[in-house]
Amino acid sequence: MSTKMNRQLPLTLTARDLRPLYEAFSEEDDENGNPIFLFSSFGYITHNYEAYFGQCNLRKQQLCSEDISRSLELLSDDDVYPSAPMDITTITDLASDGLYLKGPMLNVAFKNTGLLPKLTLNEVRILEVLQSCPHGNIVPYYGCVIRRDRIVCLAFKRLSETLYQRMGVANRPFDVDKCMDSVTSVVRHLHSLNLAHNDLNPANIMVDDDDKVYVIDFGSCREVGQQLITAGTRGWIDEDFTTSHPQHDMIALDKIHGWLKQQNSRASNKGNVDRIVPLQ
Repeated sequence: MSTKMNRQLPLTLTARDLRPLYEAFSEEDDENGNPIFLFSSFGYITHNYEAYFGQCNLRKQQLCSEDISRSLELLSDDDVYPSAPMDITTITDLASDGLYLKGPMLNVAFKNTGLLPKLTLNEVRILEVLQSCPHGNIVPYYGCVIRRDRIVCLAFKRLSETLYQRMGVANRPFDVDKCMDSVTSVVRHLHSLNLAHNDLNPANIMVDDDDKVYVIDFGSCREVGQQLITAGTRGWIDEDFTTSHPQHDMIALDKIHGWLKQQNSRASNKGNVDRIVPLQ
């Protein structure tokens, strides 16, 4: 990689600086029944919103600064950020601690495909609709951050923890029925707008300090019948799908309800909550 391409990178990068950082494994196991490691993939975005992405044949805990810097490659804006339409909500004051900035979902599957800008623009379009038709349990959206005439991230209200994290807190009662009523209300609201979320799961439900729940992540939310770029999360769907449909949300609601009751039962019986894993 040329010095010019590397000049935006800090001199020392560690695994903690990388977003995302994940490992890929073969679909086949080795002779001992263990998954076969293929590579680590990782991304980094500078303070100027320059996006880098890389792969390395080392496990993520083995990565050092030299490995990271050598592997990262600068991505073109065309492959990461969509051009900003004139009619979207924008935000310029990013100083508040109450903001959560959502950047692009860097992934090897999107590299050189042009799909990532489309994914962001689709989400913005949905968020603009929801801003004009608000619901109290949908995460507040404050607008898009614009740099170089492109949408580089989306600004939301910062919330305390995911539903996964909240259910992992011992000795703290949680009102499952109230939670389900709120999430179900959001789903009905989306469906009334001819939309489906298509990726409901405990990681996409946030909880504030007062246990009020908010549905987040509208990257897979589309009009019913539309083709999807991303869809569903393993453990919270019955089967893979590529088209937006309300039934996907109803299936997810049922799985989330069962999971919540299971976690509350474990907490009641043991005085603690076991390690939480998605239903298989």
